[in-house]
Amino acid sequence: MDIKSFFTSIDQDILFGLIKRRVKNEEILWLSKTIIFHDCVRDVPPKIQSQPSLFDQLPAEKSLFKVPRGKGLPIGNLTSQFFANVYMNQLDQFVKHVLKARFYVRYVDDFIILAKSVEELEYYRAEIGKFLAENLGLRLHPKKQKICPLENGIDFVGYIVRSEYVLVRRRVVGQFYFRLKPPVKMSLAKRQACIASYFAHLSFANSYWLGKHLGKYLEMSQIDQ
Repeated sequence: MDIKSFFTSIDQDILFGLIKRRVKNEEILWLSKTIIFHDCVRDVPPKIQSQPSLFDQLPAEKSLFKVPRGKGLPIGNLTSQFFANVYMNQLDQFVKHVLKARFYVRYVDDFIILAKSVEELEYYRAEIGKFLAENLGLRLHPKKQKICPLENGIDFVGYIVRSEYVLVRRRVVGQFYFRLKPPVKMSLAKRQACIASYFAHLSFANSYWLGKHLGKYLEMSQIDQ
């Protein structure tokens, strides 16, 4: 399952309230409040590096330029990643301690649950949807949720996870070719960092021969350049 327009749907009042429950230090509360409620679109004119017309092509729910005050966190900020986990911890606690789901894994707003029956999963889905709406002001994405047999594998965080092995998603491999196809429009240092990140991703999968193939591709690319 996946949350629809997650970062732009986060309610800033709810988020700050969650922090106030645990944090009593006034300086940390002040800093948290300053970051959370800062309107990066309206309070300070943003430095826009892309063509303004490109922003009009974004769906309204995906753009901080089009969400009301009090909603959303800027995607890409390191603090936003942290605050997202603070926010979604409420769902984690609900799934584990109220629904008693034994096999549950979440990465930011993407999560999976394993169960023995379709009926059990449908119950979890209905209860999670209700909890998100009533407590966090969030909605499940109607097109990014599915129930399927475990034998199909689990498509999650860039991998296809099966019971006996793990594969790298084809889209990840496609991105590798796209970003490193000659002529490479990045500095040598950035190119090396990019290559290292992809091979680190491969290291968590059963991808020995894929790694060999991609390494050969890089060698041939250098010859071509």
